[in-house]
Amino acid sequence: MEQQLHEYKELIEKELETALYCPENFKVVEAMRYSTLGGGKRIRGALVLEFCRVFGGNVNTALCVAGAIEMLQAFSLIHDDLPCMDDDDFRRGKPSCHKQFGEAEALLAGDALLANAFNSAAASIFLPKSEGLKPQNAVSVISTLSNATFEMIKGQQLDMDFEGIAPEKISEDELIGMYNRKTCALISAACVCGAICADTSDKNLHLARGYGVALGLAFQIADDLLDFESEKTGKKTYPVLFGKKKAVEKSREYTDTAVKIAGKLREGEFLRELAITLNKREV
Repeated sequence: MEQQLHEYKELIEKELETALYCPENFKVVEAMRYSTLGGGKRIRGALVLEFCRVFGGNVNTALCVAGAIEMLQAFSLIHDDLPCMDDDDFRRGKPSCHKQFGEAEALLAGDALLANAFNSAAASIFLPKSEGLKPQNAVSVISTLSNATFEMIKGQQLDMDFEGIAPEKISEDELIGMYNRKTCALISAACVCGAICADTSDKNLHLARGYGVALGLAFQIADDLLDFESEKTGKKTYPVLFGKKKAVEKSREYTDTAVKIAGKLREGEFLRELAITLNKREV
């Protein structure tokens, strides 16, 4: 699994390098590249490529889409770090975008990544005939990414709203609902978009969506547990509201769901191992 993930990461890095190339000296492009290139495990992009492969598609067909979803992820992180949001000074061990380039430039860089993501997804139509995405599938991919981005933004709004609410007034369903938007929307979209790139059936799209939601919830709660253990969180997260023991159980429950769905796929071993590996981060 690690080797395959590494290979996917290299493909995605090359795609992003090309998509974000600009011969002119624009500070906003420098900020976009700073925040997008050379960092992160590319889990979302890898999910696009793997679901395309699992359902019989050509991975090259999905590369533009994998790059697009990584741009959307980078956009969300730049904006999350801004002083008006989470006000984080560092991201992946280096100064966050607004600390490196300024708040205005960071805002523009996030906006530009959001716009450029859809341009990259649309570019998949213009690949060589043997690899190009069917126009109707490209429309489905762009719609899926757009809807996921809107859900992610609504999730961020809910996350901010929760900060003004007493912990005992936030139900488990409400917290999971926020996670479904803020974290799962983009992860699930990655899985679905990969399946769309393979031009597969509605049944397989349903499996991809279910896996993405389960993986996203397990991923988020595992992240919460890491922050909880290191005492880094001041937010209302699952272990903070409902305790470490229940959070561990819930993360494993969602992981088990993802593993079961991966088991229904003819070549789902990578997806099975990925779910297990991401869940182990809380240990």
